[in-house]
Amino acid sequence: MSALSKKTMFANKHLRFKKAILATAVAVGCVTPLMAAELSGRVLDSREVLLSGVQVSIPALKLSKVTGHDGRFAFANLPEGNYQLVLSYAGRSQQQQQVQLSGDLALGDLSLAVDSNIDKLTVQGQLNSASKALSQQRFASGIVSVATTDELGQFPDKNLSESLARLAGLSVEPDQGEGRFIRVRGLAPDYNTVTYNGTQLAAPEAGRRAVALDVIPSDLLASVEVSKTIAPEQAAGSLGGTVDIKAISAFDRRDNFYSLSGEGSYNQQQSETSPKFSGVATGIFDIGADKDALGVAFSASYADRKFGSDNVETGGSWDLDDEALEEFEQRQYSISRKRQGAALNLDYRPGGDTDYYLRTLYSEFVDTEVRQSLATEFSDPIQAGTDTGAELVRGIKAREESQSISAVVLGMKQQLDVWFWSLEGGMSKADEVTPYSLADGQFETEFEEGVTFLGGDIIRLQAPDGAYEAGNYELKEVEVADTRTEEREHNIKLDFGRDLLTSWGAVELKAGAKFSDRKKTADESLWLFEDLEDAGVSALSLADYSHSNARYGLDHFGPAVDPAALMAMLNSLDNSDYLDDVESQINDFRVDEQINAAYLQGNWQGEGWQVVAGSRYEHEQRDAFGSEYNAIDEEFSPRTYSGSEAHWLPALISKFELSDNSLLRAAATTSLVRPNFAQLAPAFLLEEDDDELEASFGNPALKSLRSTNLDLGMEYYPDELGVMSATLFYKDIEDFVYATDLAGYGDYAGFKAAETYVNGDDATLYGLELNLVQQLKGLGGFWQHFLLSANLTLTGSDAQISWYDDGERMTRDIDLPSQSDRTANLALGYEDEQWSLRLAANYKSEYLVEVGELDDARYDLFSDAQLQWDFSAKYKFSPALQLYFNAVNLTDEPYYNYTGKHQFNAQYEEYGRTFAFGVQLSRW
Repeated sequence: MSALSKKTMFANKHLRFKKAILATAVAVGCVTPLMAAELSGRVLDSREVLLSGVQVSIPALKLSKVTGHDGRFAFANLPEGNYQLVLSYAGRSQQQQQVQLSGDLALGDLSLAVDSNIDKLTVQGQLNSASKALSQQRFASGIVSVATTDELGQFPDKNLSESLARLAGLSVEPDQGEGRFIRVRGLAPDYNTVTYNGTQLAAPEAGRRAVALDVIPSDLLASVEVSKTIAPEQAAGSLGGTVDIKAISAFDRRDNFYSLSGEGSYNQQQSETSPKFSGVATGIFDIGADKDALGVAFSASYADRKFGSDNVETGGSWDLDDEALEEFEQRQYSISRKRQGAALNLDYRPGGDTDYYLRTLYSEFVDTEVRQSLATEFSDPIQAGTDTGAELVRGIKAREESQSISAVVLGMKQQLDVWFWSLEGGMSKADEVTPYSLADGQFETEFEEGVTFLGGDIIRLQAPDGAYEAGNYELKEVEVADTRTEEREHNIKLDFGRDLLTSWGAVELKAGAKFSDRKKTADESLWLFEDLEDAGVSALSLADYSHSNARYGLDHFGPAVDPAALMAMLNSLDNSDYLDDVESQINDFRVDEQINAAYLQGNWQGEGWQVVAGSRYEHEQRDAFGSEYNAIDEEFSPRTYSGSEAHWLPALISKFELSDNSLLRAAATTSLVRPNFAQLAPAFLLEEDDDELEASFGNPALKSLRSTNLDLGMEYYPDELGVMSATLFYKDIEDFVYATDLAGYGDYAGFKAAETYVNGDDATLYGLELNLVQQLKGLGGFWQHFLLSANLTLTGSDAQISWYDDGERMTRDIDLPSQSDRTANLALGYEDEQWSLRLAANYKSEYLVEVGELDDARYDLFSDAQLQWDFSAKYKFSPALQLYFNAVNLTDEPYYNYTGKHQFNAQYEEYGRTFAFGVQLSRW
């Protein structure tokens, strides 16, 4: 295609995009209702705490609103008349109030009264947290799961991802025993989106779209809402769900507020104590003649957690025909993880119906990690107890890795007579930096006999005494790396609409457009120090770099490598002589994505009905830049890609109230997610092995994954605080992405290997979510202090992968990676005026981690089932002062991966128990 043709095509697409926006505006503007007045107010409980999630309805007009975090509600352009106002909130009886509307009416503060004894228990505790979350879930138009900041504080979780894993349909992907990434309904973290007040957060890691939520302290947040049905007004980018982090605001509380907490924790595995501090302060101020017009909220958090793990892994190095092990590695980790963050949020409400707001977030995560390792490679694959020869390699990795995520959202929203509109600009930046550090240092020795292994899940080395003497190991090579990744996302969006009252119900029409730009860059430099004797290095024995034995709890380990001594030796050399040119360039890439979007959405409320319907259009322009290296000719050349795709994403979401206590939900939606950056990176490596060609390369031309989603659920809310719900879901996923080998097909017919990523056939995901939350109030006076929470998600999936064998296409069926058949949570809480206790369990069944060999399912890597028990206790000296105790991983649950069958270890890791004591001081 000529350059002129491309420009013409690009211009036509943008012309169609502008026409779509214009048509949307005309469609919304054509509605001309007759309305007269505005009704507004704010809802508090009897302790004057603002209540979010309260449904305020006017039955005569078939109209309802749900209060936000500031407790506010507003109905615009209502006909004059007498109306009954109904307030509904989880666990509390409905409250009714008559209003006379003959012009704009500000009701002020409405108190949602309950029994005073119960209210004493719920203002700060578990019951209040559950009420907020359940109310927001009940009155949402779609299927959502909500965790408020109070709810997050009820569990002894170390970060946000672990807290979210308590919700129905969610589970966590761990790292070093700490939750990092969230899976929604069994879909891998890269298939879900994380936003901050609607602005998509950038991801720090080079190859991923998934945001590691352990970077973000939960102390900085008001709540987290997980949308499992995506409405047209929400940006595309997820198949499982969108995790929206809501920022704190000064207007979330009626008066000025502060809270300070300090904590010390102890990890058994490392015998280390770790501090944690956090604080929140909010204030509301007058600006000139405008009373209570400016809200300022600030929060900050700091934690320095010292922990570690003991590990033994084979990485799947089994000869499964003979059930024999080829090699394994023992590892001991010592980690200091510093997590610090801050948020400053401003709200300006000068009066009338105009709000201006600024939301900011900065969070940094710094890992200082030292990993001691002992790798054993047998002369031949052996079964347990069989004597053989082996090469033993003692290794060291020592690095300081930092990840940061920042976000800024600036916006305004306004009600203008029959219109409402908002304009918002957002920016998010994330980076991951590992400066010049030890990636792998290797000291090796060899034994002709006397080496074997014992054990099952935990594999232990049996070797001669010389295997544990530092003087027997000689320095082979050292790899040093410097890596930097950065992602930036900028967006601006405009939303507008109007309300319409008709005899058949209330309609809210909305439309909008969003323009976003996202850039991901990765840069890596690698040095390989080898043949050091030729460089004049005389200190080549491990004895020159070892001063103690490693603390390894699974087996006798022997001497540890001192990373400082090894780096001191390397710093005496000229590192430019050891730069690995190929590895330092082949992994560098940049991917640019420009996304233009528009939507039209209607929200109708009738007698017991609510229906949201509409469609979203998204157009993506993708440009990728990388390198190709021909190892045969030893030449680099640039490799670039430019392409685009567009999608229409219709949605229909409905809710029907079967009775005052029960409702039915149904939804048919479409969603998409773009391939991750490791798959899109355009690097291409061509090599030759025994006169046969081998290639490995990314595929920037991959299509986005698109899903058609069906949901059907029923919810029952008893008179007491609680819910019983069941939701069926089904996802038909097109263009599922997987790794494959194209050798023997098309352009790679003469290749021995051609490893890349491709779009495959459809995949399906289906399941059932069951959720129960119940205050045991109906059993008698004592039982009202208990809250039972339980959920179970049953999930199944089907996907197919393919490859080529001598030019013939071969296929086999697999489960979707990261999809557990069963995930469950159970929590029993007790609370009175002084004590708050909670025992919680989190379970997930085994799941496929990755495909080991395309043509042999026996080598697929699985993660074993995990059940973790945690306990928390709080003692309240007063509403303002409390002490707390947390115990994490009470049963010392390990992390275990296996190859094909449970008996074939792929990775075993222990983390120990963690105990924490803390104090919290609050001004209410």
